[in-house]
Amino acid sequence: MHGLICKSLEAFVRDQHGEDTWHRIVQASDLPYPRFEALRSYDDDLMTRVFDMASRELGRSFAAPLEDIGHWICTHPPLEAVRRLIRFSGTCFVDLIYALDEVHDRARIALPGLGLPKFTVTELAPNDFFIISVWHLRGGGAFLTGVLRAMADDYGALALIDAGDRRKVDGKWHETLTVRIFDQAHHKPREFMLSDIS
Repeated sequence: MHGLICKSLEAFVRDQHGEDTWHRIVQASDLPYPRFEALRSYDDDLMTRVFDMASRELGRSFAAPLEDIGHWICTHPPLEAVRRLIRFSGTCFVDLIYALDEVHDRARIALPGLGLPKFTVTELAPNDFFIISVWHLRGGGAFLTGVLRAMADDYGALALIDAGDRRKVDGKWHETLTVRIFDQAHHKPREFMLSDIS
């Protein structure tokens, strides 16, 4: 697993739950180091163990911290660049949904080895979508659920986003979610400009 993904878990836990909580997760996971490095790659089994220990330490299901991380990445002020990058997907929330099919390949071009989940979007009816996340690890669908809930609010949309079934097929996790958009202009969206003027 790419170090950026590992570092995201570490940064989320330290920011939201404190250094002591992260230290307990490190100890429970038998990590040989207290911090992850963003530019390294880590063993998938090791990271699965860390995510398991994190969910136990936080008293949550395995998927819950991943959903929280997805939301946090889009709303945490120091990570504004991530939110801005996602907003480049389009002018409204439905544009972002349509763009999910391209995320895996675009990320691979921008950062080879990142290894994001592959998303497939099916429009069941106008503003009603069924999404499948395929990844070699559990949690891709949960992470996307958190991202979409944060970005729906960012775009000012009123949407119902629900995680669905998950199953392992040919060594990969297939996780589903549904998105129903009731109003794309439910409230004023967060400000967004093409360039960051500060």
